[in-house]
Amino acid sequence: MDAYVYIRIASGSMADVLAGLTAKPGIKRVVPTVGEWDLLLYARGATLDEIGNGVLAEVHQIPGVVQTITAPVVPPDRAGLFGIAVSPPQILPNACYVHIKAAIGKAVDIGEALAGMEEVDGVALLAGRWDILACIAQPWETGCGIILEQVHAIPGVLSTSTLVSITFDEGEEDRDQFSAWS
Repeated sequence: MDAYVYIRIASGSMADVLAGLTAKPGIKRVVPTVGEWDLLLYARGATLDEIGNGVLAEVHQIPGVVQTITAPVVPPDRAGLFGIAVSPPQILPNACYVHIKAAIGKAVDIGEALAGMEEVDGVALLAGRWDILACIAQPWETGCGIILEQVHAIPGVLSTSTLVSITFDEGEEDRDQFSAWS
């Protein structure tokens, strides 16, 4: 069973939360994001129960974690994706994670279309608020064009919301408050 865990953190706690997450057993792939959530984590377990308990027991205990949402991945065979090579989105820095709301009955068709696109590096059908998660392993400056021109053109795509992963840089303590913007 696979799932994606979306994490909201307290202001100023990114470094501490990342350190806390990487110290937890079984958590290997987590990335800071720009968008509706602060972190995106890929979780794997024997069952959704195991993943959910891990999030509650491990992630929620990290100081600075404010909220999480877990979106389970629908196994491809349960969704009717037989014989189609579909790899789940990997957690990478400088990538666009496109969440897609599909028209009723169109999620599998959209998933198939995305899986066939060279620019898409992974697709997962999700249970929850969004129907599909697609990874475009390009920085936002390139990925936004792919989203607008190709993803939105797929029949049945109703709306999208994108998280953009970044490489977190703590910065230097001795910088003045405006040096990051110069």
